Amino acid sequence: MTFFTTRKVDFAAALQDAEESDQKILLTTAFVDSAEEILPIFDALGSTAFAPVKSDISGNIKKLRGWHAKDTENTQTLQALVQKEIDAGTTKASGSATDALLWLKRALNFINAFLDEVLKGESPSKAASTAYTATLSRYHNFFVRQIFNVAMKVCPSRENFLKLLRREADASDDDLLEQMRVYNTALSANLHALQAFYDKHGLDA
Repeated sequence: MTFFTTRKVDFAAALQDAEESDQKILLTTAFVDSAEEILPIFDALGSTAFAPVKSDISGNIKKLRGWHAKDTENTQTLQALVQKEIDAGTTKASGSATDALLWLKRALNFINAFLDEVLKGESPSKAASTAYTATLSRYHNFFVRQIFNVAMKVCPSRENFLKLLRREADASDDDLLEQMRVYNTALSANLHALQAFYDKHGLDA
């Protein structure tokens, strides 16, 4: 048993082929459930300084669940949920699903890049620093960037981080890293499909 095998749902369940095009669609419930399932990875990083991004993810998940609950039949995919706001001209409204999903996407990009660096053999501290610079840093002010700088300096060693993710003493690092690779590949595919939709409609400005 490892962190990745104990997830009740993961991003592989969210991505599907569209019936009438070659584009991928993302199932709303499966995607937000998967996003919520990844949150404990911040606990494995050990620093309470990561609390703001964890809280931000949780808040945006709550908003998306709320918008989906208002019209479950017509918002079964994330694309349909956002398209509904595109049609209504409310994508930039305060608390919109479009904005919540945009920030959730950015946070998940950080996690995706972080896991990618860990898979390359980097320490959690270096992986988090590289991932943050490539993803979230550009959207944060000086104060928030300083919080992240502190958090990244107190990450656990690679050995201890992998030990926390293994969960079981008899699980090997090789098995864990392979599970991480499979998990992160599915997350990458989800983010690619979501980015393509946002780019198509000019929503990631």
